[in-house]
Amino acid sequence: MHLKRYTLASVIMIALVGTYVYQMVSQSEYALDLLGVHVTLPIAVWVILPMVLLFLASFLHMLYYGFKAYLRRKRVTKDIEKLADALYWDVLKAPKKHHYMDKRVKPVGVVLDSGCDDFTKVDKKLCHERIRDAIDIITAVKHGEVVDLGKLKLDKTNPYMIQNALNLLKQEPQRAEEILRKVESYDQSVAKEAIRIFVESAGEQQIEKYLDFVDKEILMHMLDTLEKRDEKNKITLSLIEKIVMKNNPSDCDYMVLSRKLIKHYTPHELLAFFEKLVARDEKAFKAYIFTLIEFEMLDKANELMQDTQRGEYLDFKAYLDLRKAGKHYPIDLLLKQC
Repeated sequence: MHLKRYTLASVIMIALVGTYVYQMVSQSEYALDLLGVHVTLPIAVWVILPMVLLFLASFLHMLYYGFKAYLRRKRVTKDIEKLADALYWDVLKAPKKHHYMDKRVKPVGVVLDSGCDDFTKVDKKLCHERIRDAIDIITAVKHGEVVDLGKLKLDKTNPYMIQNALNLLKQEPQRAEEILRKVESYDQSVAKEAIRIFVESAGEQQIEKYLDFVDKEILMHMLDTLEKRDEKNKITLSLIEKIVMKNNPSDCDYMVLSRKLIKHYTPHELLAFFEKLVARDEKAFKAYIFTLIEFEMLDKANELMQDTQRGEYLDFKAYLDLRKAGKHYPIDLLLKQC
């Protein structure tokens, strides 16, 4: 209640009571000894006297706590300005210390003063309880732990959601397919890491279910990990062909593919594979010649080169001419363009 309104209402109330007693009850006086002093006053005055004393006491009480509330509001206002300044410097990655007067603001301010990128310098004992919980979660995620973040309902693009999912994949790689099944709930970077881990050991039928996730990069990673597979779990060239053709490879991609496949498949299998690719995409021709050279089938390679235009495939023709002349340069020279 505002003091002015309270004072006005109290004065009116006291005046009404005093008038009523004086006019309607009694106009006589009453004498009273107070600490040896003889006081004679109208009865109406004696009636309103406690009311006046109560008004004065309550007025002083309200004045005192109103002044305290004013000082508290002033402190909070100043602390809010300091919070804004702390956030300003934190955005600029140059956090500065501030002195906060309000005990409710201080647990929040100490975090901003330390910067929101590195919480190692924050004294968690001084932090607000919720902020302390958030710091514990972030610290655990940054240290590679898996935390239950479901209750927080963070967006899937949140960096801590992403890192937490990556931590899960690192600790439990067998859950990669679980993430792929619910890929809409995860950030693209998490899905990428999940398929990368998945193709390292998944069977051919399993991989076929997730072909949409297998791009050129993932294919190359899968081929790099083929040595981890036993003969029974070997990836067939027909599956590799499906993956290759859906990713629109360049001639360099085909050549790198050849280099990776040569380690794991027989000449007969691989040459038949590239013959099929050349029939579907002429960009695979260089990789076919490259494969022939790798298998020392130089006559076949020369024969195919003779059927090309004079200005085409000059690097391969030069390399084959050098081989004819007895110069044995590493075949990786042909890959330098890639």
